[in-house]
Amino acid sequence: MKELIIESLHKSYAKTPVLEKVNLHYRSGVINGIIGPNGAGKSTLLNCIAGYIPYQGKINRKNIKTIGLLTANPYIFPRITALEFIRFSLSAKNCREDTQKLNQLNGLFELPLHKFADEYSTGMLKKLHLLALLLQQNDMLLLDEPFNGLDILSSAYLSELLQELKKQDTLIFISSHDLDHLIKIAGTLTVIENGTAYMKSEQLAEIQNEIEVHAYDKVKSL
Repeated sequence: MKELIIESLHKSYAKTPVLEKVNLHYRSGVINGIIGPNGAGKSTLLNCIAGYIPYQGKINRKNIKTIGLLTANPYIFPRITALEFIRFSLSAKNCREDTQKLNQLNGLFELPLHKFADEYSTGMLKKLHLLALLLQQNDMLLLDEPFNGLDILSSAYLSELLQELKKQDTLIFISSHDLDHLIKIAGTLTVIENGTAYMKSEQLAEIQNEIEVHAYDKVKSL
């Protein structure tokens, strides 16, 4: 089992606090969803977990050696092919290239791997980064808006792939604005708002209903 334990996490940009006194505990075996308003700190939380930005507090990553982070707006180096990018990503984690696995996964995403990746559409670029992360076989996946820009079929494929990785003890986090999709695949839901983050204990369907009722009341009051 893999665990992530966050204790008294605090993160500020300049003098503006984004996350304050965040305490969370996660275990592998479920997909963990993260929601919150724009600018609430979802991406910041994922970057802190990955160790990509400095923070105050403690983050204990038990039995986690490799971490894969998908940013909301993935960057690509200019004038390299998609296959070159994948090979670069694998070499960065000292992973062997598994041609059979690559072909199997790309059979789902259908990317032109010999084309320059900076010519890809937003959705294709998102699939390329996901493909590289899946081939790396990371212990923990931090996915920031992974379904944004994907077509319906690719979203369904990704959901099934994540369910399989969950069974293989991968610790998975998904930040998404697509609450309907998130509720279908997530086992826990963390809400970030007003600088705090907490896990909701209610059933996810009940949370969705609360949000829909709140939205209805707000609109009707205009």
